[in-house]
Amino acid sequence: MKLIHPCPCGSEQEYDVCCRPFHRGAAPENALLLMRSRYSAYVLNLPEYIVATTHPASPQYSDDKFTWKRSISRFSRGSSFLRLDILDFKEQDTLATVTFTVHLSQRGQDATFTEKSHFEKLGPRWFYRSGQLMQGKAPNLVTTGQLRLLPLAYYGDAVLKEKAAPIVEITSDLKKLVEEMIETMDACEGIGLAAPQVHHSLRLFVMRKPMETDSDRMELGEVNVFINPKLSQFSEETWEAPEGCLSIPTFRAAVKRPKEVTVEYTSLDGKTHKERFIGWEAKVIFHENDHLDGILFTDRLELKQQERLKPFLQNLAKRIHDGRAL
Repeated sequence: MKLIHPCPCGSEQEYDVCCRPFHRGAAPENALLLMRSRYSAYVLNLPEYIVATTHPASPQYSDDKFTWKRSISRFSRGSSFLRLDILDFKEQDTLATVTFTVHLSQRGQDATFTEKSHFEKLGPRWFYRSGQLMQGKAPNLVTTGQLRLLPLAYYGDAVLKEKAAPIVEITSDLKKLVEEMIETMDACEGIGLAAPQVHHSLRLFVMRKPMETDSDRMELGEVNVFINPKLSQFSEETWEAPEGCLSIPTFRAAVKRPKEVTVEYTSLDGKTHKERFIGWEAKVIFHENDHLDGILFTDRLELKQQERLKPFLQNLAKRIHDGRAL
């Protein structure tokens, strides 16, 4: 008599033929199967699988694997998983989203949540990239229409070192690109995104207005679109604060920038603007505008720091190029 072990992912198949092959190294053929196998790994307390299938550019990625695995294991042990509901699945080329609800309890309390997960395919394998979370069952996270995310260019991609071309006309294609850039920036939890970062060598970037609250926290406001920006009148006063980049994931470093800058640019409606930006707004603008000139924020670091950073950057580029998280 053969014992039947149903798969925790709720597929109504046996675990041995459903998620277990993935947990043993087989590559899920699509992002939905990866999402289900990751859920099963949480249920079965398999932190190694979660780490191995997390994108190197994910906000959750950590080089401290021991602490990361311990945190995953602690979550698994402290949760009672009831069921998984798939609400939506969209896949296009190397990008995908899966919206799902996980019904679970922790310490006897309902801890159900809904997540819209973003996945990216590197080489032959899919990886978890990031996710938007809401408590309870939240079908409003499901979006209609086609997937509008764009693949990111990562450190080592030639487009990041090119000088971008001016935009000569605001077309429907350009407006579509801006919409997709904004959605990609938000999905990746970014504050700004330049066109070269999504493989378009154009003088264009988008930014969500950074605002400091009374509690010294950063909140993001409305989106600004900068077409053919020209920076001038840099302030003599400078300041140093940490910067990160979606194209160089998991690394942050303090960069010195002018405190203020004047920017002349064209908005998406074709109007010309000339504005003065201060503080965090200015810092984001300097960072994104550098992308248009083929400059990364790591190029702004002191030479000794750049030399120390080289092995990390080379390893990061190799991991992403080879399609592996470890």
